[in-house]
Amino acid sequence: MTTNEHTIITGTAIAAPTVSPDRIAEFPVREDRSQREYLVRMPADDLGLFLTPGVRVAVDGEAGWVVPGRSWRGEASRTILQARAVRAPELALAA
Repeated sequence: MTTNEHTIITGTAIAAPTVSPDRIAEFPVREDRSQREYLVRMPADDLGLFLTPGVRVAVDGEAGWVVPGRSWRGEASRTILQARAVRAPELALAA
């Protein structure tokens, strides 16, 4: 059993979001401080941002399950972060 914990991270999007058939947006983020990787998930309609790899983001949500990395693809294990809010501070300044 895994307990979820409220988490706020700031980091860099590793890839652009992909959207599943059930309209869930999902993208990996590497946190600045720990270099830990998170798999951010949220309803695609709630994302409201156009994200590309390398964009800095701040994510507020609930961390829970860990998705094991695939060593043959050079992937790290990632903690699933069910996001409540995703902000891209640099994009706001550019607008």
